[in-house]
Amino acid sequence: MSPLLALDEARRILLDGIGLLGADKVNLAEALGRTAAEQVRAGHDQPPAPISAMDGYAVRAADAVPNAQLRLVGEAPAGEPYLGPIGPGECVKIATGGVVPESAGRVIMQENVTRDGAVVRIGDASGPSFIRPAGMDFAAGQVLLAPGDRLGAAEIGLLAAAGFGSVTVARRPRIAVLACGDELRDPGQRLEPGAIYNSAAFAIAALIDEWGGTAIRAPVLPDDIEVMVEAIRARADSVDLFVPLGGASVGERDLFRPAFELLGAQTLFWRINVMPGKPSWHARLPDGRPVLGLPGNPASAFVVAHLLLRPMVYGLLGRDPGSAMSLSAATLATPAKENGSREAWLRATTTIDRSGSVVITADPRQDSGLQRPLVSANALLRRPPGAPAAPAGSPVEFLRMR
Repeated sequence: MSPLLALDEARRILLDGIGLLGADKVNLAEALGRTAAEQVRAGHDQPPAPISAMDGYAVRAADAVPNAQLRLVGEAPAGEPYLGPIGPGECVKIATGGVVPESAGRVIMQENVTRDGAVVRIGDASGPSFIRPAGMDFAAGQVLLAPGDRLGAAEIGLLAAAGFGSVTVARRPRIAVLACGDELRDPGQRLEPGAIYNSAAFAIAALIDEWGGTAIRAPVLPDDIEVMVEAIRARADSVDLFVPLGGASVGERDLFRPAFELLGAQTLFWRINVMPGKPSWHARLPDGRPVLGLPGNPASAFVVAHLLLRPMVYGLLGRDPGSAMSLSAATLATPAKENGSREAWLRATTTIDRSGSVVITADPRQDSGLQRPLVSANALLRRPPGAPAAPAGSPVEFLRMR
């Protein structure tokens, strides 16, 4: 039997030829969680003109001195600029966000003046100018978004401030999640003796949606290769990536790989040097569309999805796949055992200690059929092949899950 494929090599093969699928233009209100497909530049300065950062009085810089007595000549509420310059010994009442009149160099907070009719006397004149210059936030022509940037609430607010009512985003990859097994039932159905719920497909579909794709969950397929082939063929024209779960070992009912091969798919790798996740596999259909086979065990599928599926989804969105694979440093909170020959990824939880350093604790429950540990885990602790036992406080690497 051929040696197990290293994780880095499996990723290299998976990501070969993976790229942006296309673009859609969507209203800004519908853009949350989408990925920018093109560069966005500001069309104007923000703010467009100098504005006041405080409620107060706009004055010439030379008049901003204690005990100066000034004549009030107008007002500048937000949205109604005062037209014309301010002369020596004059001032204009201004609201936060109001346009600072021409020739004004300071805004004196209203708490620092006294007023008697049209006469304003300055008290404390110290402190900043309280004027936000034009272009302080961004200038016309400045890049606001780059291709591959994910649109969160802050990015949407920035685009709104720049006046964009719509944005061009990456088309969501349509990813079919396929599960097979005569023993599987969808949640909500009654369990007969020997049956189990199809939890892995729901979890993987949720991850796909969370990462920016569109998951398509097919009904549970029986252990019948002809039915499998027809189910795959029926979705072939509307799916960008197939993710079959299980059915890739060497048993009589492990039929997913043979089913895809009957449709002309070429298997590029089968079995990787990772624990959990050894039976993972990858193939390409004749038209180049990828297939990523994940283990059938729910926890194994969840872990390997972070290692292999997430970089693929990022690549299909035009995002940097490397950002899905970036490792962080931590120290062990508890000792780690010697690792075997396979690269291990342990469900773990990170915390911050009193010194501000990241510490990580591996969950003692690492069985590939357990899902409760996935709820508390926020990281995958990496243990390289053949890593020796390590005491608490040893440096390690981990992949963030959330």
